[in-house]
This record gives sequence, C-alpha cells and structure tokens, in this order.
Amino acid sequence: MTRARPAPRAGSSPPGPPPMPLWGWRGNALRFFRNPVAYLSSLRKTHGNVASLIDRDHPTLFTQPTAQMGRTIFGFGPEMNKEILTQPDVFQVHCPRGPKTKTFERLSSNILFMNGQKHATQRRLLNPTFTREHLQSYHRDIVHYTEQMLGRWQDGQRIDVLREVNLLARSVASKALFGLEPSGESGTLSLTIRHVIDALFSPVTLIPLDLPGTPYRRLRLDMEKAEALIRFEIERRRSSGVGDDALMMMIKANDEEGNRLSPAELVSQAFVLFFAGHDTASSAICWTLFLLAQHPEVAAELHEELTARLGGAPPTYEQIYDLPVLDRVVKESLRVLGPGVFFPRVAVATTTLGPYEITAGSEVLYSPFVTHHDPDVYRDPDRFEPGRWLEIQPNGFEYLPFGAGPHRCIGASFGGMQMRTILATLVQRCRLEMVPGARIDVNVNVVMSPTILPMVVRRQDRQFHRSRAETGGYVRQIVDLG
Repeated sequence: MTRARPAPRAGSSPPGPPPMPLWGWRGNALRFFRNPVAYLSSLRKTHGNVASLIDRDHPTLFTQPTAQMGRTIFGFGPEMNKEILTQPDVFQVHCPRGPKTKTFERLSSNILFMNGQKHATQRRLLNPTFTREHLQSYHRDIVHYTEQMLGRWQDGQRIDVLREVNLLARSVASKALFGLEPSGESGTLSLTIRHVIDALFSPVTLIPLDLPGTPYRRLRLDMEKAEALIRFEIERRRSSGVGDDALMMMIKANDEEGNRLSPAELVSQAFVLFFAGHDTASSAICWTLFLLAQHPEVAAELHEELTARLGGAPPTYEQIYDLPVLDRVVKESLRVLGPGVFFPRVAVATTTLGPYEITAGSEVLYSPFVTHHDPDVYRDPDRFEPGRWLEIQPNGFEYLPFGAGPHRCIGASFGGMQMRTILATLVQRCRLEMVPGARIDVNVNVVMSPTILPMVVRRQDRQFHRSRAETGGYVRQIVDLG
C-alpha cells in the first residue's frame, strides 16, 4: 500500500534521492539500470506517486539531450498514467540516446519516436501489416515453426526455455516480417538488431567513448551493419515484387492521401518492427511457461480446456480467441510479469504531473509494471490468479501491457495472437518441469525477461504437480509463489 505523504506545495518539484557521492546522478542511473524493477518499487514506496531519479536537474537518462535540462521523473499508478498518456502534445516520445551519426538518425526515425501528424500518417501506412488477412498468414508461420521446435525436443531433455522460445520468435519474425527462412542472413540480421537494441537502452550511451574495443564503438558499427542488412532485404523484396510478408506490405503501402513510406522510412520502420515482432512476445511466453509450471492447478485447467476444444491440434486463427481459460492465463501473466516495465516521454513545455511542476526538457516515465502490482488496483497483486479476470474489468490506465494512448503498440494484435498460438500448441504436447534450485533472475532491457529459464521437457502426461520446484533468484521478490 502506498504510504500517505504530506501534500506538496503548489509548483514544487518532485522529490527524489540525492546524488550519490563521487558518482552524482550517474550513480543513481547505474542503480536504476542494474535493477529497474527494484529501483522503481523503492522509489514509489519512499517518495510517492511522482518521484525523480535524483533531487535536482541532470542530463537526460534515456532520450537525446534537449536544449533544456530537467529531471527524470516517474509517474506511478493509473492517475499518473492517464495524465501522461492523454496529453501527447505535452508528454511526447523522443529519440533515445545514441551515437551522433546519420545511421542512428535514420534508424531512430521510426514510429516509436514520432509525434503528432507524422506519427498518425506513418501508423496509418503500417496498419495494413496487421489486418486480419495478414495475421492469418502469420498464424500459419507461427504454427509451422512451433511444430518444428517441439519436434526437436526429446522427453527428459533439459533445455533453456528462454533460448528456445527466442529462436522460435526470431524464426517467426524473420518469415512473417521479412519473408526470410530462419537461417543465414535472417539470423545475422536478427542478432545485429538485438545487439543494437540492448546497447541503446543500457548505460553504454552514458559513456560515449567512440574508441576501438569500446561498447560505444561496437554500437555504432552494429547500427551500420543493421542498416546495410535491412537495405539489402528491402531491395531484394522490391525486386521480387511478390510475397505477403510485412516488409512487402510496407513497400506497397499508401493511404487515401497518397502518402508512401520513403526509402529511409522503410529502413527505420523495418528495424523497429523486427525487434518488436519477436522480443516482447518471446519474453511474455517464457514468463507464462514459468508461471504455469509453478501453478500446477492452473496448468491442469488450461490443458483440460485445450484438449477438449482442440483435441491435440494447434488452434486455428478463429479458435485462439475462443479459449477463455487461455485468455485469462495470458492476461494474468501479462499483468504479473509483463515485458513492459516502463516507457519514457519528454515534457516539451513546463507543465504539472499530479501536484508537482515538471519543467520543460524533463524525461517523464510511466510504469505498467508498478501499476499492475498496485494493491489499490489489484487484490493480492503479486499473486498469479487468472481467475481474477472473471471478476475484474480494469480500464486502459489500470491495465496496459502494450502501453496505451496514440502510441499503444501497433503490433499488439500480432503479439497476442503469437503468444496464444504457441502456448495452446505447446501445452497440449509437453509438460515443462522446473529444474529444482534454478535461479531465475530478471533482465530489463526495453522488455523484462528471465536471464535463463532451465526446464526439463516431459511428454504431456498430465502430472502437473511434478512441474513445480523451488527456485531462487530475484523473481521471488516480485511474484508470490507461495
């Protein structure tokens, strides 16, 4: 429960911890990057629903520095989410920190970092990529590669589920988004994009030393490599002129006003869609499999529904949203261990957040994770209880695993369909058993994922009580596993 705090003076600045000795604001930033979940939870507990990274102005933490220096401000809970997300002209998305190169400028000119009419136009051009017709095509790819993965697994085999699901999601993204089979160029492309994203949203950008062997130099080179690979794929697809993958849809896209994606826009949008198309879903699937293993009664109920409705077969596209137990499991997993921990904005004018004044140039972040674990919104918020969704109907500022407002994830329908299809297929065929004593820690880099997820594959014998095992690691501090 959030501690009651004295009402702040009108126009006062949000409270926050002091700079660390010697390290200053960078010390607090490093503490944040080391464990964002712990830092956010502690910040809210100590300072309330609006808090700052430190108690004074400092350079921006996530976004490219603006002419005005402010603070990094966190807004916690549904009311702060609403204030931030319903004022997109004030709290705008901005380009992240990165190398001062033309390559970075081009790759970051994508839908994630656009505002106003430009964002609306680009989103309209990308929407056909996620129509029902194309989702059905992607669904076939998902089933195909899921069956391939399950065909490789052997009864009694120990696997890292994180690695396996990442490979699966990468295969799906390669085929559905780029029309590529998951090998050769697609593997190089996906890994390069992964390296770029990891570095951009890490402390690497706080130490911009572009010297041989430094992480910053590797980031710059990886960005150049990613751009070159994407341009090659665009030309390959443009030359072929055929295909129903997302990249071909973007090449052909135009709206009623005659707008089309320019060559530079194609590169930047393909870059971000490839990442978003597999990273969020793979993390969400891994967390759901972990939670099902630790809650055998839920796994048994889900298996019963799936076998009764599907008879062992993968779900058709029409069936995936007609499985109520699966729907509740997915919703609850996205609430308890959703991949989206925080999303940044920048205040482009001096404004207020709650009772505090926010100066122009300040970064403002909202946190789906903190909201989803708010006891004022959810009863026993740290418990995995899919049955709660028979009774609750949270609004869009109380439940926002894919964000909310104009920048709600454009691929949410693709991610949700991918997650449900893979889970429905896998749970009927296999029972995944936790390795006793495994340490399940949390890595947050754009999305939250386990650092490793060691499990043993069992043929589906319905012995769900054997799947659960005592585990260690930080996950036990954010989920009540009983």
